Amino acid sequence: MSNRITILYGSETGNAEEYAKYLKLRLKSYNLKPTLSSLDAFPLKNLVTDTDYLIIICSTTGQGELPRNSKSFMKFICKKKLPRDFFQHLRLTTLGLGDSSYTKYNYAIKKIHARMMQLGCQELSPRCEADEMSPEGVDGFYLEWETQLLAALSKFLPMLTEPDNNTVPMPEYKMSLGLAADLLAQNSLLTKIYNNLQVGTVVSNERITTADHFQDVRRLKISSQNLKYNPGDTISLYPCNFDQDVETLLELQPQWLEVADKPLRIRNLVDEEQFITLRNLIKYHLDIMSIPRRSFFAVLWHFCDSSTEDGKREQEKLREFGSFSDPEELYNYANRPRRLILETLTEFKNNLTIPVSYILDLIPLIKPRMFLIASRSSETEIEVVVAIVEYRTIIRRIRRGLCTRWLKSLKVGDEVHLSIDRSSFKITQSPIIMVAPGTGIAPMKSLVDEILHQNSLQEMYLFFGCRHAEKDHLIKLFWEKSSNLHIYNCFSRDEDSEFKYVQDAIIAEYKLLGDLLLNQDAKVFVCGSSGKMPREVKLTFVEVVKRFKNISKEDAKRYINEMEDCVRYKEDAW
Repeated sequence: MSNRITILYGSETGNAEEYAKYLKLRLKSYNLKPTLSSLDAFPLKNLVTDTDYLIIICSTTGQGELPRNSKSFMKFICKKKLPRDFFQHLRLTTLGLGDSSYTKYNYAIKKIHARMMQLGCQELSPRCEADEMSPEGVDGFYLEWETQLLAALSKFLPMLTEPDNNTVPMPEYKMSLGLAADLLAQNSLLTKIYNNLQVGTVVSNERITTADHFQDVRRLKISSQNLKYNPGDTISLYPCNFDQDVETLLELQPQWLEVADKPLRIRNLVDEEQFITLRNLIKYHLDIMSIPRRSFFAVLWHFCDSSTEDGKREQEKLREFGSFSDPEELYNYANRPRRLILETLTEFKNNLTIPVSYILDLIPLIKPRMFLIASRSSETEIEVVVAIVEYRTIIRRIRRGLCTRWLKSLKVGDEVHLSIDRSSFKITQSPIIMVAPGTGIAPMKSLVDEILHQNSLQEMYLFFGCRHAEKDHLIKLFWEKSSNLHIYNCFSRDEDSEFKYVQDAIIAEYKLLGDLLLNQDAKVFVCGSSGKMPREVKLTFVEVVKRFKNISKEDAKRYINEMEDCVRYKEDAW
């Protein structure tokens, strides 16, 4: 029997989804029965027919944008024809995950919360805007918010006064050995889980940094049919695990190995029941190479045999990781050394016996990886520029990102699944100022290629940054000389470089750029890794406006913020 509690999340990287999953486990421990879904996947009629208490957890991406899996929900609630009392039966609370160093901090949850209240929602408990930059981190905000939420729910619903943390939660996904071998998925369930998938074929996969450079950057070309995309759009690729890693996981749990190639019947994953082997489920769908999160340990500790001293100690450790008793412990064990789920299960293998029926509850699904497209519009070919993630952790283990490791292994002729996500970016006739350190060049290449292909005379100013002119100068073979493409190269490790960083070149050209921004309605497009770069570049443009117009820093900052609001200044950072 449901308590008519619905938890909805909007999540781009998985953080909001993780807190939503953990909250569901917490509510179940109080003998409540919440429903969990992403914002877009939840049938909207159920907000009217099956929900009294609504909990929304949502992150903010980019420049105040909603995550992809929440945009349809937002579009629906923003319909003008909805009456002001449409959600008057709902009691609402919300949790936003954000970073206060960004201008539009927690903008997504503010928009959702405000609109839901306009449509008649009543407050269940105070909304919370968590800041990952604060000393207490998101965890500190979450704990206070959860405490207030539980207190509020106790006023309306019969629930335990203390949580029952010892009972193993029932699995969300119903799994059983099936007999319908003829219904087995060929390989994966990707086409059942995701919409608008296309199949592509690898045309080329070349390294474009020198062999002696520390980072392998790839230029990958994929052919397909009926492709539709424009500059600024993204491609989602769907990586899979390597066979050896899958075999290693199966061997850790001998009872899994016994049934690895038999048909499994799965319900609740998608609308209809599906059949797939355990081996293929792990290979194509389970992110065993991701870092384990709190909800993983909150379920895992139940399957640790505590009948020995060693087992008891391990169970206590796993249980501690799955709670908020000492958040630093989980961070030091999992996040800091970037420990993987596969490594965690290996470390505790002697005392773990995990039922197959819980594998989908434990291990998250592999999420599609998004890359900004690096080619001009084409119906038959698409190109990406990708840095291969490889580094050594503090526990001296080499880490390779699941997707980039898979990308590196792709050979000419291999088939891949892909989907296209459209952006709001539009090419105008005004000048374009592009700032692109490293692989941030990808969307700029798409944009430049498109404009040059159209034989447009639109003026383009590209500030490109890398380490060395001879090792990772990614753009040197991209274009012939063109009168309307002005390139400023910045080499941070070359002693004789005129500019070391893109900020140096921008400020050196403040008169030119100031005129473009203030007199020619130029657009600015900044792309690259998140962190200091986008922030430093924006401050540099503030200085450009300040010097050119001879105004105060506050007025210059206001001008750049106004450019951001009207999409003349766009950042895309990861």
